[in-house]
Amino acid sequence: MKNKKIVWLLNTLFFLFFMGSAFALTFTPQEKAKYAKIPGVQHLKKVKPNGDYTYMVKMGTLAPDGVGWAALIKDMINPGVLKVTDGMITLDWYYGGTMGDDLDILAKMRNGQLQGGGFTGQGLVMACPEMALMELPFLFENYDEVEYVYSKLRPRITQWFEKRGYHIIVLAEQDFDQLYSTKHALKTPEDFKKSRILTWYGPLEERALKALGASPVPIRVPEVASSIRTGVCDAFVSPALWAVGTQMYTVMKYINPIRIRYSPAAGLISNQVWNILPKEVQSAIDNFAISVEKEFRQKVRASNEKCVKAMIKYGMVEVKMTPSEIDLFKKRLLPIWDEFAGKYYSKAELEEIKSLLAEYRAKNKK
Repeated sequence: MKNKKIVWLLNTLFFLFFMGSAFALTFTPQEKAKYAKIPGVQHLKKVKPNGDYTYMVKMGTLAPDGVGWAALIKDMINPGVLKVTDGMITLDWYYGGTMGDDLDILAKMRNGQLQGGGFTGQGLVMACPEMALMELPFLFENYDEVEYVYSKLRPRITQWFEKRGYHIIVLAEQDFDQLYSTKHALKTPEDFKKSRILTWYGPLEERALKALGASPVPIRVPEVASSIRTGVCDAFVSPALWAVGTQMYTVMKYINPIRIRYSPAAGLISNQVWNILPKEVQSAIDNFAISVEKEFRQKVRASNEKCVKAMIKYGMVEVKMTPSEIDLFKKRLLPIWDEFAGKYYSKAELEEIKSLLAEYRAKNKK
C-alpha cells in the first residue's frame, strides 16, 4: 500500500512538472516589477520576505478540505497555476462552506469579498443557466459521451460564462449522481411518493423529482446533513464523494447507483479580476487548465467509484433496477428536456447537444 502511494505521488509530481513546464512563464526581474502595480488588484498582493510578491486570489467552495476534487485542487490546480504564472497568482481557497453555499459565494464574488469559487453543478447553473443542458436527466449514458460533448462545446461553454461575468479556470465535475435513502429503495414512483426527499439542486432537480412521484422538500446545502439526521428528510441525490465526506453513509440504508444525471463542476474567477490580469498570464492559466481538465475529471470519477464500493462494503444496500423500471424513469423524465428549453437554454442548443450525442452513438455502435 505504501509503495502504491509513493508511485502515485511520483506520477503526480511528474505530471505537474511536465504540464506546468509546457506553459510556464518566466519573468525577468524587470517584468515582474512592472506587474507589481497592476491597478484594481493591489489589495490582493502579498509581499514575501525576500521582496517578491504574489496576488492572492480568494476562492470559496462547498467542497470539504482534502476530499474529492478539493484534494485535486490542492494537488493539481493550485501548484499548476502558481508554476505557470511564475508565482504571480496564488489561489487561496476557503473550503467546506466556510464562505457559505454556492449562492453566498456568487454574492461575495459580486461584492469583491471573493474573487472566485469552486462550484457544484447547481452553482454553475446559478452563474450560467445554459449549464443546465449538461445536467438533464439521462442525457448521458457514459463518460465517453461526456468527454465527446466537452471536446465539441468547451469553447462555447467558456463564452457562456464570459457573457455572465465569469471565467473558467478548470472545468471539472461531480460525476454521475446517485440516489440515497434511509427507508426506501427509490426504484419505483411509489418509492418516491412515500419518501421525504430533499432538493437543493434547483428547479431542474425539483421538477425531476416531482415527475418521479416525489414531493421534494427544498433545503439549502448547509442544512442537508442535519435534515437527514433529524428525520426531516429521508432521501437525497448526490455524488458519492459528498455522501462519504459528510458521513451520510453512516445513516443511509440504500444506494441506487443509476446514472440519473451528470453533474459538472468548475472553478470560476470573476471577469472583474480576470480582465485585469496581463494577457500572457491569462493565456498561461487557460492553456494549463485545458491541458489538465480531462485528467482532473478522470481522477474525480476514480474517487467516486472507490466511495461507492466502500459504502456498499460498509453495509449500504445496492439497489438494482430492471430495464422496465429504468424505462419508466426515462419516460417520466425525458420530457423535461423540452420543458426547460427557453428557460435556461435555447431549443437550438438542446438540439445541438442531442445531435452531438446521436453523432457519437452512431460512430460507436456496439
